[in-house]
This record gives sequence, C-alpha cells and structure tokens, in this order.
Amino acid sequence: MKKIWKIFVGVIFLAVCSGCGIKKEQKKTIEDTKEKIYRECEMLAEGYRNIYENAVKENALYELSTIQKSMDYFGKYGYAVIDSYNQLDMVQRIKVDDFLKKAEKEKNGKTTIFQVIAGDHFIRYDLKTKQGKIDVEVSSFKWKEDTWQETYYHEFRANSWKYTENGYFFMEEYHPAGYDGPSGYRAFRVVPLNKKCRELNRKYILPFGYTLNKLFTSNWSEKNYDGINFYDVFDRLLSMEEKTDEFKEGKTYEIPKESFEAIFQKYFNISAEILQTGTVFHTEIQTYRYRTRGIVYDFAPTPYIPYPEVVSYIENQDGTITLEVNAVWPQKELDQAFCHSVTIRLLDKDRFQYVSNYVSRSEIEVTWYTERLSDEKWEECYGDN
Repeated sequence: MKKIWKIFVGVIFLAVCSGCGIKKEQKKTIEDTKEKIYRECEMLAEGYRNIYENAVKENALYELSTIQKSMDYFGKYGYAVIDSYNQLDMVQRIKVDDFLKKAEKEKNGKTTIFQVIAGDHFIRYDLKTKQGKIDVEVSSFKWKEDTWQETYYHEFRANSWKYTENGYFFMEEYHPAGYDGPSGYRAFRVVPLNKKCRELNRKYILPFGYTLNKLFTSNWSEKNYDGINFYDVFDRLLSMEEKTDEFKEGKTYEIPKESFEAIFQKYFNISAEILQTGTVFHTEIQTYRYRTRGIVYDFAPTPYIPYPEVVSYIENQDGTITLEVNAVWPQKELDQAFCHSVTIRLLDKDRFQYVSNYVSRSEIEVTWYTERLSDEKWEECYGDN
C-alpha cells in the first residue's frame, strides 16, 4: 500500500512539474510573439516620423487626411490597413479577403490588419485561422519618444465571426455577463465603397446620425412630420452648429421665436405653425420652451448603436438627391440592421435641407432610443430649476 501511495504522489509531482513547464513554455511563447511584433512595428517608426511631426505641427492627428497617409504608409510595407470608423477604404484588402475565404473553407491561413486610430495611435491585429476558427493577437501602439511604444497586448479566439455579402468582417471577443469594459465586437469594412457615397454620408447623414433622435429611423416627409420629435432634432442641429454648450441639464429655457425657427428652417422647409404644434410655444412672449435631455433620466440606454453608410444615390429631376443608407451595427454583426432612403434638397452656397426619410427594411427594433421626460416626470426629477 505504501508503495502504491509513493507511486501516486510521484505521478502527481511529475504532473505538477510538467504543468509548470507548460505554463513557462506558454509564457515564453507569448513573450517571443510580443517581441517579434514589437520589433516589426519599431522598424516602421523611422519612416513614419515625418507623418507624425507634420500632423502635430498642423494639429491634425485625428484628421482623415492624416489617417489616410498613415494607412498608405503601413500599406506600403504589405499590411492590410483600415481606419477605426470605417470611413476610408481598406488598404491591401485582398489579403484580408483571401484570409477570410480560407477561414470559410476551413483552410489554414494568417494575415495582419493595422487599424489607424489617429496619427499617433494604431492597433495591430495578427490573425490566424485553422479549421474555421480565428485566433487573434491584439497589440496597441502609441507614438512616444520618437518611436512606437506598445501599450497593450492580449490574445483571444473569436467567439464568432462573419464575412458578409456586403463586404464586412465582423468579429466578437467573448466577454462574460456583467463585463463593463470596451465592446468585444470589431467591424472591418473590407470591400470598398464608392467615393461619392462616402462624401455624401459625411456631409448629410453622419453629422445627424442615429443618436437620441428618430429622424432616420421613422417615416416622415415635409407633408407629415409626425414621426419625429422636434426637440430631438433641435439637439442634433445644435450639435451640427457646434452650439451644444449653451444649455445646461435640468434647466428650462425660453428661446426666442426667431432663433428657434431659424435653425430649423436652415435645414428643413418647415413652417412656424408646424413647429409650434409639435412643441411648447408661448404665444404671449413669442418663445419656445426648451429643456435638454438629462444624463441620468432620459439618455440612451446603450453607448453601442448603429452608424450609417450611404451605399448608393439618385439625383432627382427636381434638384433633390435621394441617398440609400445602410445602418451598420457591429454589436449585432449586421451591415444592414435597417435600410432607409433620405431625400436632400440641394441649395445654393453649399446649403441643403432634409426633405424626407423612408425606412425600407429593418432587422431590428430601435432599442437605443429613449423618449424625453413628460412634464410630470420633469417636475419630479428637477423640480423648479
């Protein structure tokens, strides 16, 4: 019996030692991988210095022009490159396309994607696929002391991934319930978009977006504005005019008739009578009552909402232009969470007006929108402010 016990203890000891050896080997492998990635990125630093210094001098680290220069630089060395908001076409996209097609066929493959956040910051994704699974090494780098400094590294196996017909590569990193860190979802547009479509999106759709309003998620026209809340629209117009700091949460304001109507009529062909029926208008003093949304009481329930992409357009004979828009929602791995058509009236001096919106299809419910507080609820939350 003692002999058997000694053998058992010996086996356990060997197993523990073996496990320690495996862990040390794994740690050594990770360190070697990190070192290899860092050395490769360090080699890119010397030629990049000029891009960085010019961007700092021009205060343009976050400008699209700087990000495009950064993408072209990394692409010159054979890497696939994308920006962080999918506003520019992927450089060296064929490498990612080939990799994903191998993954779909459960063949072995690997590729690297650089994602440019700003002129001084990028994330590197080293991807490997085997038997249809995708393993990811993520490294984050920032420019410090005249070179790239690694600020973050970790590895994961994609919990799910998808390469869509419309050219999006979605990838999910598993996070347990209750996790409150950054989103585990990544979205990379692989297939390029028409350059004109991108320009139209940046000018007419992106500035308004889907945040805290229903302008692009409901059906409306100049003949019927019932689908939208004018105060939500007013908030977004203030943002477009860069006047969001004028009003404080929890306060009630009286905005002169001319000022309130002017900002609307700059972007909509809408009468004062229609605005007054959809708001609180005080005839005796000729003002519109206005209250901001509150951070706690009537803000959006989630920070992760879809973003728009114009995918085609039609120039109409009456001088308007109709944009076909797909809402991309990385958190649902959908590149067409819903689709809508926005008609824009083009005016002189680069001005424009929104004419109508029509939602043509939807795969989801608009769960990120919260109605504004009722008068009763406002009094309960803010009192006599």
